[in-house]
Amino acid sequence: MLLNVKAYHKPRSIDEAFNIWSDHKDESVLIAGGTNVALMKSHIPKHLIDLKSLGLNDVKEKGNEIVVGAMIDIESFRKNQAIRKNFGDFFFKSFDDIASPQLRNMITIGGSIAAKVGWSDVTTCLLATESRLMTFGINGYQNINITEFNRLPRDKKPIITHIILSKEDFIYGFSRFTKSAFDISLVNVGIALKIESDIVKRSRFVIGSRPQLPDRFLDVEEGIENLKFDDNLPTIARNLVFEHFTGGSNYLASVEYRRHLASVLTERILTELGGV
Repeated sequence: MLLNVKAYHKPRSIDEAFNIWSDHKDESVLIAGGTNVALMKSHIPKHLIDLKSLGLNDVKEKGNEIVVGAMIDIESFRKNQAIRKNFGDFFFKSFDDIASPQLRNMITIGGSIAAKVGWSDVTTCLLATESRLMTFGINGYQNINITEFNRLPRDKKPIITHIILSKEDFIYGFSRFTKSAFDISLVNVGIALKIESDIVKRSRFVIGSRPQLPDRFLDVEEGIENLKFDDNLPTIARNLVFEHFTGGSNYLASVEYRRHLASVLTERILTELGGV
């Protein structure tokens, strides 16, 4: 129960929402799907700012980009025809493992990023596709990448309005390890590859729940650049991830266990992609 709530705000524009947020930043919370609010300590929020009526839940194709409203729930996102047409089963299968169907109809794309949690499968997948964010803050609308957003301090935090995905000729894979079907990831891995004539021309390797925020592993990407995508590549990438893995330990898993899991998941993803 949220015992100290003083006001429930339902702004009619993103500008109004940000002004309310700015006026009460230390004691307010933005409501997207509401799942993060349910986990908050009851004494923190005094102002609830509901973003659900701002119409930020559509998906539009604009040239070589797909512009997704931040308020779309992840179940609608993964089933969207434009998303499936351009990304195949990547998001459809990856997000199918998140929580339960009931929660997937509540959890929003923007809320998953804004929460800045290390175990976010959503953030890992979006980083693998090199998605960008449209945000609204003190300087108006800005187009920034997710890593930039994650580095912003709370007092400079803008509101995410849209996620921008580029249409690109990549293949994608994702895997996660959890203790149970509905548990959070102990580690998750998202991979994107651009293959030309069986050669890896570009790649993105993202590892999350380290337990730090998901991030790209550039040493792994550089290590497989211009290699042939054959039966040896999964083993090479697995060894590179094991060698260059950085992370930490917490009550869920040790850094050594996470290193092992990340390397095994990498090999598994690439083996599956090799059969596509």
